[in-house]
This record gives sequence, structure tokens and C-alpha cells, in this order.
Amino acid sequence: MTTMTTGRLTTSRAKVALVHPEMGFGGSEAAVLWTIDALRREYDLTLISMGNVDVERLNAYYGTSLSPGDFSTRRVALPWGLRSTTRFSALRWRFLQRYINRVAAEFAVLISGYGPMGFGKPGVQIIADFSFMDEWRLDLHPTFRTRKKWFYGDTWVRRAYLGFGDRIAASNPEAWKQNVTLANSAWTADRLLTKCGVHSQVVYPPVIVDSPHIPATKRERGFVCLGRVSAEKCVHSVIEILRRVRERGHDVHLHILGGMDNSDYAKTIRGLAERFRDWVYLEGWVQGDRKRELLAGHRFGINACQSEAFGVAVAEMVLAGCVAFVPNGGGQVEIANDPALIYASEADAVEKILAVLASEAEEERLRAHLQRTSQAFSVENFQAAMRKVVAEFLAQRA
Repeated sequence: MTTMTTGRLTTSRAKVALVHPEMGFGGSEAAVLWTIDALRREYDLTLISMGNVDVERLNAYYGTSLSPGDFSTRRVALPWGLRSTTRFSALRWRFLQRYINRVAAEFAVLISGYGPMGFGKPGVQIIADFSFMDEWRLDLHPTFRTRKKWFYGDTWVRRAYLGFGDRIAASNPEAWKQNVTLANSAWTADRLLTKCGVHSQVVYPPVIVDSPHIPATKRERGFVCLGRVSAEKCVHSVIEILRRVRERGHDVHLHILGGMDNSDYAKTIRGLAERFRDWVYLEGWVQGDRKRELLAGHRFGINACQSEAFGVAVAEMVLAGCVAFVPNGGGQVEIANDPALIYASEADAVEKILAVLASEAEEERLRAHLQRTSQAFSVENFQAAMRKVVAEFLAQRA
């Protein structure tokens, strides 16, 4: 199996590899790109991935200004049946794992930008979510227990699938536990410690929003919900909460900004949007001017996913000036950081939204509070942390 390598020639500087399965347009990619931006002047960087790395599109989406000369790329070749799909992620990850084990000796530092990875020697890993363990994913997102049980449940099909993955590259938790671990929230760090005894350092991801500053009085009295439309995101709950708010006499509306597939859940959301078409708007996957316009033009944001490891979408809404309401679970609580914005149930969410809608003074207090606390998610803080982590890692192994 071979790889395709592009980019600059290597130098005498320390060689650092950043590993990510697929540089698309999610949350973890931002951390990888801004890490490259932070380290490019001091180290010889290589980005290793299984997908195409379109630097121009990535720059446009994440706000970076990287050039091909800032780093080299290696694209890990996959068997024919896995090349043109993002499905079978566990198998794809094992091929990536096998390749990394073969080339790890070339690099002074290896950094996994998406989850734990055994490099064959100590490295650095950023934990963005808990999808790497079936048990944790099912506990945090119970909807997976009813979705394709024959595959995601504890069945012979699932066991055979994961067993085949082990033949490609064996899963070894003890290997990744030797790494320096970075958690994207205090909540993530706590789960890593209590579930598997791994100590980690909290490094909040970089969140970039270039929305214009628009006073609340010039914003629409409506809500935005940002993120992909899937069962674990509980978008149906957002619609139900705001339906009840409307029943209580408030003419609010909702824009849902997120990509949709052809799943049964997506069909359910389309049906709800059609039923409430006078106030629910499906925007689809949006970026650029349209995304900025929607975020900056509305007073409120809302999320319903119960266990976001961090909640980049929530942080984006907050940085755009939205007062965002979140469930009492996951790292998103650290973003909201005020009891008035954190709800325990749909009924509780309705009451807390009504309290804010009834008081412009309370709305402005919360908006000012969020603008202060959201500075923790700046690019500058993230890059300073990553430079320190890499420098200390090299110093300890000098």
C-alpha cells in the first residue's frame, strides 16, 4: 500500500506529523489547521490523511491562510471499496493506524487531531469526542441503540466487523494511554479520567466567527440552530421547545443550519418543517455570507444535543452575538456557563426562554456575559497552548 506525498522539501527542523482521517468540514479539522498555522515557522510539518486536502477550500471555511509551502501532505491509500466513501470509519481508521505505525519513526512528534491513536511510541492526541468507543457512544447518544441495531448493537455482525479491523491494525488502548492527551473541554477531561484513568490537559478548540457586530435591537427575534441534522443532535426537540414558546404567545421563528441526508430522521425533520413552514426554515449546509447573515441577524441560538464533548456550533452562535440555550450535559455547559441558559428538559427550556424573552435587561446581561466568557475559545489561546505542548514534549524527550 502506498501514499501520495505533496508539499515542501524537508529541512533540518524537527519533523512533526499531524494525523486526521478526513479533512472535511467538521469541528476537529479547525484544530488541525490552526495547529499547522501555529507551528509552521518552527517545525517541518506533514499532514497525514486518508482524503484529499483542499487547502484553498479549507482556508475559506476555517479562516486560515495556509499555503502549500507551509506543510507537506501524505494521503494514505485505501483499498478500492473504501476510497470513495466516508462509511466504514472503523475500517478506514485501522488502515490509517497501520500506516502511521510504519512511518512513526520518521517524526519527532506525532499529533492525532481526531481521537486517540497508538503511534508505536509516545505522541500527542486531541480528544474531540467519544466515537472511538462503542460503549461510550451508545451511552452518550442513546439514539444509536435504536438505529441499525443489527450493525451498531452488540451483534455478531458488529463483532465480526471490528474483529476484521483488528486484523488490519489491532486496537491497543494501552498504547494511546501513553500519549500526551488534550481534552477539548473540562467535561471531556473528567470522562477520560473517570472512565479510563487518563489525565489530560484542557485545550479549548479555536472558534472563528467573522460575523459583523449588530445590536440586539436590529436583530430578528428568532433562533438559529447550527450543526448537522442527525438523530443524536435532537433537532426535533428544538422544534418542540420553540413550538411551546410560540403557544405561550411569542412570535419566534427558527432557522436550522445544517446538512441533511436521506435518513429516516432527516425525513422526520423535513416533515416537521413542512408542518410548521410558517416559522421553521431549513437552510441546509451554509457557509460564507449566508451563514454570517443568519448568525448576526438573530438574537438567540439553541442546541439540543445532550452530550456535546465541546460544542463548536454553540460557541459559533455565542461569538456571533446570539444568546444560546443548551441542555445540561457535555462541554457546551462550559460555553453557556450561566444557569439561565442551561436547561434540564424541554419544559425547563421553555420556561428559561420565556424568562429571557420577557426581559431585555436579562437578555443583554446574558449576551455580555457570553461575550466575556467566549474569549477562552480564541485562536490565540489555542495556538499558544499547542506551541507550549509541542515544545514541552520535545524538551522532555531531548
